[in-house]
Amino acid sequence: MARDMAQNSSVIIVYRRLFGALLAIPAVWFGIFFLWPTINALATLVSLNSLTNTLSSVNTWAVVWFTTWQALISVLATLIVSLPVTWVLARFRFSGAAWVRGVISTPFVLPTVVVAGAVMSMLPLEYQFGVHGIILAHVLFNIAVVVRLVGTQWAAISHDEVRAASTLGASPLRTFVHITFPQLKQSLLNASVIIFVFTFTSFGVVSILGGVRLRTVEVEIYTYAVRLGQFDTAMTLALLQIAVIAVVVFLTSLSIRNRTDNNTSISAPTPLASHPRHRWTIAAIAYGSAVFVAIPFLVLFLRSLRMGNSWSLSAWRNLGNGSLERVGLNVPEIVLRSLWFAAITVIVVVPFAYVVASSIAYMQKGSGILQGLTSLPIIVSAVTLGFGIIVTFDASPFDWRGKTWLLPVVHALIALPLVVRTISPALQSLPHTQRDAAQVLGASPLRVWWHIDAKQMKRPASAAAALSFAISLGEFGATSFLTRSSSTTIPIAISQLLGRPGTMLQSSGFALAALLAIITAVVMSRA
Repeated sequence: MARDMAQNSSVIIVYRRLFGALLAIPAVWFGIFFLWPTINALATLVSLNSLTNTLSSVNTWAVVWFTTWQALISVLATLIVSLPVTWVLARFRFSGAAWVRGVISTPFVLPTVVVAGAVMSMLPLEYQFGVHGIILAHVLFNIAVVVRLVGTQWAAISHDEVRAASTLGASPLRTFVHITFPQLKQSLLNASVIIFVFTFTSFGVVSILGGVRLRTVEVEIYTYAVRLGQFDTAMTLALLQIAVIAVVVFLTSLSIRNRTDNNTSISAPTPLASHPRHRWTIAAIAYGSAVFVAIPFLVLFLRSLRMGNSWSLSAWRNLGNGSLERVGLNVPEIVLRSLWFAAITVIVVVPFAYVVASSIAYMQKGSGILQGLTSLPIIVSAVTLGFGIIVTFDASPFDWRGKTWLLPVVHALIALPLVVRTISPALQSLPHTQRDAAQVLGASPLRVWWHIDAKQMKRPASAAAALSFAISLGEFGATSFLTRSSSTTIPIAISQLLGRPGTMLQSSGFALAALLAIITAVVMSRA
């Protein structure tokens, strides 16, 4: 009842009308640059003949099989590695917990090419290209998903329930199976689906660590479209990929819809000092997990300081002295360009995401549909989006595919789902009573918004800006389709350097990956 009254207050009604009208601007942008290219590519390039030829190919199903089983193994491996530290961070309070959480969350906001480069840097030459490196990179990238999603639910489980089970003689395993796991099941499913989607559509990691033998559907789409020019086959594979992900998301949504648990309380973590028998094990899990995540990036930095068998700063000097121009890479120019693209991405996506999140928060009907539409850039992979733009904007008056400004626009589309989900919870948690009190005191809806909403949304907006900046810096999938020699970004340059033979070029690639990791860490620290 209180919520209904709040949703029908005069200020909220004004907000609903205002943001409903403003929603037309991001809707047109989203329709032109996402829906139109995706639908047009599917409608014009997928035919019965291309479906028959592609789906009857043994190679297609071999690639689909590898894509699926490496994604499933990545999910399983991520859960095995991350659940112990998730338990520790959710249930115990100890010195350095924030540091551990920050370290293991960092790879998720790093570009995939940096994570792949870090894994590549620590593997012997004969093992740099293979499924083991791919799985390890996926685990490093997705640990944060489990810690954030499952950890929140784990922290909500009452300590009293666990203690009661132990008092009645239940072993830790039985307590987990009968008390803890049933309450974690939904969050585990959600995390697993997210990891599956990320690893099923993996492009940057597989393109670097897969070598010439291992290819996911995402990499095949790029190969057929860019290298072979077989656009119909590429789009058919994209349709197949979308279908698989849609089925997984749909089956998961059925489970979510049937859920009735509304417990959102958080059980305070207990001090580690109160567990004298197990505190060393708990501490080892926490700090060991942080070291496990940090080692590849430490090795990445060290590899950037090696030239042959000696220590050297040559790789770092190569980034700025122009020696890489012989392979077509002007690194200072590329770095400045990437920072400029990221700044434009922030300027575009944060206001649009705020309007979308506000519309979701204040509208009475259709918020679920709107939220589902903004999730499409996650379901439709970045490679597919880039491919759709190539085949759509290739003729006058919309011959835009060679335009430099198109890259930050696409980066903003890819960042939109995560930015909306960063802003939306904070927006919905704003107290309606403050707005009502301000209105009673004579403030207009605009003044109410400026003095209450805008001020309290500074922190979420800053986090959203940092996140979108980092996403733009590291975007690789769609950019690999749209980039030209005059619009090369840092991830594309890293991929080119790591993919070329020669100690000097690979060391320079590791140095550039380390530089991108540092820039991303600095940006996210401001969130």
